Amino acid sequence: MQYRIRLAVMALVTALAACGDSDGPRTSAVRVAGDSLSDSGTFGFKATVQGSSMADTLIWVDHVADAVGVAALCPRYLASNADTAALNPDPAYSRCTSHGVVRARVNVPDTMPGGDASPFSILQQLKDMTAAATFGPEELLLVDGGGNDVADLMRGYLTLASDAGTAYLGLLGELLTPAQLQAALLGGESGLAAAGAQYMEALANLLADQLVTQALGQGGQRVVVLNIPALSRTPYFQAMLAQVAQANGGGDAGATAAAQVQAMADGWIQAFNSQLKRRFASEHRVAVVDLHAELAQWVDSPSTYGFTNAKDPACPPTGVPDALGLPAYFLADCFAASLSAYPPPTATSPEWWQTYVFADDYHGTPRTHLLIGQLVTSTLRARDWL
Repeated sequence: MQYRIRLAVMALVTALAACGDSDGPRTSAVRVAGDSLSDSGTFGFKATVQGSSMADTLIWVDHVADAVGVAALCPRYLASNADTAALNPDPAYSRCTSHGVVRARVNVPDTMPGGDASPFSILQQLKDMTAAATFGPEELLLVDGGGNDVADLMRGYLTLASDAGTAYLGLLGELLTPAQLQAALLGGESGLAAAGAQYMEALANLLADQLVTQALGQGGQRVVVLNIPALSRTPYFQAMLAQVAQANGGGDAGATAAAQVQAMADGWIQAFNSQLKRRFASEHRVAVVDLHAELAQWVDSPSTYGFTNAKDPACPPTGVPDALGLPAYFLADCFAASLSAYPPPTATSPEWWQTYVFADDYHGTPRTHLLIGQLVTSTLRARDWL
């Protein structure tokens, strides 16, 4: 009898271990696809404040990799110049699983070098990823995208008058049907604005379709996708809205015009986010993380989340303003040591920059990335993937 009891206890212990109560990792590896938010250093830097080294510069995917206990991430692509990136031919980098690339889009505009077959396409990143190996059951895929796409759309919309609609209509024509494009032209200002939402919904379908094919269809069981954050709250979009206000005479009239454009941009983003959520609402292998709501909270109530500034970039602008006259930033030259050595007059600590939401006018500081990592990690725990 005692022998049978011991056998039963051993069988129970074995069963519990098989159910995930063992000391082994619940996530065996992390793969990444996305844009600058997720780039592990394709161009030799990460899109945040630079630490003393690449290993010391942490973005959200680094925090997630650390939380699940896998090796540090490294970039799979190598950039030869600002417009060219390709799979790194060095055999040492064949093990790298981080495919995110600065300036990547879901839909690469026809006017952008590289096109849809380059690493600047998140869709192509996913293809390259699964061409190397299908997914193991305990591998985790982290994805973000769409932010640069909505910025492209916004820039095109704001130049409707100056370029006769070339940029905006050209972009719409890449994803919308001829009938949709014709309806937009006939609908005047409201029709053109509505077409932007249709474009973003089509963009969400593009990304979702590729995730179904290249991730779920290739064995993926654990996919985390960040939705597009509240980008109209970034300094970049706020600077564009200030130009809208000025172009409409300033004062109340300018403020009203800017608010209308901001609401339109928010509607575009929500069209993407809502469609992405719908596509994976019943898919247990995919978790869509609501970064949009989180960023809005950080900006609205910064002190609640340990921030002191949710409006200004921590890094100084560099170089020549862009085509819209907005300040240019180059995060590769924005180092933590320099920011601490030259604090602004209002700073009360050399570490002042660590409590800013934004590093430049579009990207987050290390603290922002830490909070994104924590948000994703909590999702992993809720899904029992960690």
